[in-house]
Amino acid sequence: MNRLFHAELELPIRGKSQRVTRRPNVAPGETAVLFDEKGPGCIHHWWLTYGYKREGDARDPIHDLQLRLYCDGGDDPTIDLPLARFFAILFEHDIYPIDSAAIKILPKNALNCYLPIPFKSLRLEITNNSDRAIPLWFMADWASYDNTELTPLRLHVTHRSEYPAQSLGSMLMADYSGSGFIAGMVKGVVVRDRADAWYHTGGDLWLLDGESDSHALRGIGGEDIFNMSFGIWKAQTDWVGAPHIHRSTEHTAGGSGYEGVMYRFFGPDPIWFDHSAIIRFGSRENDLESVIYAYVNPAEPPSILTPAQWQIAGPFPCNTREDFNRSEWAEKSITDWPNVHTADFDIYMSENAPATFSLPIQADSERGWCDFTRYLRGRKRTNVGTQPANVSAYAVGQITPPEAGAYTLALGYDDWIRVWVNGEEIHTGEHDNGFAIDHIPCELPAGPSEIRIKLSNFDNAQWRLWTFHAALQKA
Repeated sequence: MNRLFHAELELPIRGKSQRVTRRPNVAPGETAVLFDEKGPGCIHHWWLTYGYKREGDARDPIHDLQLRLYCDGGDDPTIDLPLARFFAILFEHDIYPIDSAAIKILPKNALNCYLPIPFKSLRLEITNNSDRAIPLWFMADWASYDNTELTPLRLHVTHRSEYPAQSLGSMLMADYSGSGFIAGMVKGVVVRDRADAWYHTGGDLWLLDGESDSHALRGIGGEDIFNMSFGIWKAQTDWVGAPHIHRSTEHTAGGSGYEGVMYRFFGPDPIWFDHSAIIRFGSRENDLESVIYAYVNPAEPPSILTPAQWQIAGPFPCNTREDFNRSEWAEKSITDWPNVHTADFDIYMSENAPATFSLPIQADSERGWCDFTRYLRGRKRTNVGTQPANVSAYAVGQITPPEAGAYTLALGYDDWIRVWVNGEEIHTGEHDNGFAIDHIPCELPAGPSEIRIKLSNFDNAQWRLWTFHAALQKA
């Protein structure tokens, strides 16, 4: 197996081998500095263990140890989260074994991290937030480099939680500005919504580089991003696994009464971005936690001219070109839209009761992205029913160019699209083989202009990707 992420980080093959060892007894409220070195260099592996849970303790002490990493003399840590979450121990659980290429937890609380940590200077510290002293044992193996122009990418780790998440919603797992790649992800679920398995609305969505070359990745269901089939199963490999599974009943892969923690490390297939990365995951009304591991060179992305907010109307049935070309009430002024829309067809019917949507749906633009699926999920069981297909919807936004003149609307989308500017239809297009970008010429007056978009959604190369990206450029 190749060294984990070293090629992507373009680290030197050899350096001067170094080691740091520490053995502090950390009092309540105190912070222990475990590593404080000048580079250029890289930690290749670090190991830590601690005084384990005693009889009578309410929870494992790993949840009371706060990990912080400060890189290159910065005042803000690139990593600041409980040690438990860094090592994928979620939901306040006692420590459990993990056997991935990036993280390994061995018996008696032996925590091992093999994610490389490049630095010009690095301080790693742990604060004891418990009410008793906790002994730590620490060792880091690292390499120092002479006269090396080190990669600007630094390890960032983002933890998010929702208790509970939105029913038929979309959990934001991370939003990065700058360049780099996603190295891994951990997702934890405790099922509260017993209507169906969580992964039936749990597809992953990656919205990348909206400021430069917008493109998107879309997953089929919750299990496919973790490379499993028909559920989540207790198994561990280098790159994917589920170290913690608890089922309330036996053999219920498609059932609802269980909890689990899953990991995916992108060792063979890191997900790169040049300016930004938004990572979302479909949700039911369950307790969720996530951890994203990324190597990022933080930077302000280029500014783009795009509506700050979209007002969404729909969904409408759309099976044919005739359906898509049909004129609907959503083409009228927003002031003439109804307050409530009833979707009384196919995937929006649940137990013979149609879904209703309050209008207009307010959707903030995320770096120019608008995701209809986030707001217009279906109601039937399974990912086929909750992730819509054979539908269309409208989005209306305002955009204000700096001056009147000729512009180009860069519009990235999947499937079929119609575009109006200030009430005039200026474009129809289709991308039946996946997400692509159209460049649409338009003349705009001074002041605000209205952009109206109708987008269909079908099954094709990118599973039900009902998402578009819009940015205005000077011609």
